[in-house]
Amino acid sequence: MKIVSFCIIVASFIVCIKGLKCMNCYSSGSFEDCDVNGKLNQCMPNQGSCETVVRRSGSQMTVMKGCKNSRACRDNQMQNTRYSGRSTQCNADQINSVCTCCCNKDMCNAGAPTCVEYYRPAQPLQDCPQVPQNFPHGNIECHNENRGGAVCEYQCTAKDYGVWPPKRTTNVCLANGTWAHEEPCCTRPCPPYFLFDAIMMFHFGGPNGEQQLENTLQVFGGVPLAEDAFKEAAFYFSGEPIESSVMKFNEYGANATRMVQLLKERIRVVNEGGMNVGAAIQYAMDNLFIPEAGARDDRVPKSISIITNRNPDDNAKEIAEEARRRGILIYFFGTEEDGYIFDHEKILDITGEEEHIYIWGQAFNTLTPDLVTDLNNHFCQNPCDHVLHDHN
Repeated sequence: MKIVSFCIIVASFIVCIKGLKCMNCYSSGSFEDCDVNGKLNQCMPNQGSCETVVRRSGSQMTVMKGCKNSRACRDNQMQNTRYSGRSTQCNADQINSVCTCCCNKDMCNAGAPTCVEYYRPAQPLQDCPQVPQNFPHGNIECHNENRGGAVCEYQCTAKDYGVWPPKRTTNVCLANGTWAHEEPCCTRPCPPYFLFDAIMMFHFGGPNGEQQLENTLQVFGGVPLAEDAFKEAAFYFSGEPIESSVMKFNEYGANATRMVQLLKERIRVVNEGGMNVGAAIQYAMDNLFIPEAGARDDRVPKSISIITNRNPDDNAKEIAEEARRRGILIYFFGTEEDGYIFDHEKILDITGEEEHIYIWGQAFNTLTPDLVTDLNNHFCQNPCDHVLHDHN
């Protein structure tokens, strides 16, 4: 008696850990609509069956799928043959019909139910394209491989990663041999994990330059770094870029503390020479947006930020337009203190967009809501379009 009780406890424990998985939907208009827009549910330990219920009233069909207690499901299915009207409760010859089908394997209620002959597909189901074996930062579990009616479940296992699009954790092979959705991906949430390569070009001068620069540098330590997120290169400039100040994308790994340390060691206040923005932009494109400096490929967006408390001395319109033609976004972050006024028209010639100009009365020391919204619009639309799938 003790041994039997132990086995029941062990068996119950296993069911609890590895409960049945069933497709779940409410009031769908077809089997395909149910699978495409429904979701995969983990059943409770006392739910040993996947149930499909099809209600028909005239030409209107309603499909419901979900987990069910095995005995209750079996009792419901037995009602299919119960006499009702001139035939049975589950029928094809009356206005109203209710049919129930049960099965007891993971994801077995995907597709049309097989216990009712006239709901079975008239044509053989077509296979879908093979599912990639590699799913970076996660795994894929497919029921029935890539055959018609197959269901694949996607799970992200790496820290901070989640399936994108949100809640799109399953995919179904439709009867016509196409997957219901594009393949999802595992990605970190955006924000705060913005995916782009950013070059920061600094020019601070004057009596308040040291404090303004110090406050500004603190901002960049708070943006998460990763091979599939934000990476930064930087230098300061006057008439020409100061090459000894250059920090490349590949100098600090994903260590934000080390990145800020390098910035503080290399970026300096400039109290002599002009402010040649055009030369700085040209240098950034030629020497930093290259693989040797750690810049990533064209899947990753690019930006250049000019961070300063001074107006440009040159006319950088032409080279800025060339940068934007290459798809590089240009931002201007300016600090106006003690009555200093920026030349807005000249700055707009550089950025090309009003939304990329940010002017503060004090030092730039935080990501404002407007800036975060702009970053979201540019870099958080669909991470699967440009996320790096081949990084470690």
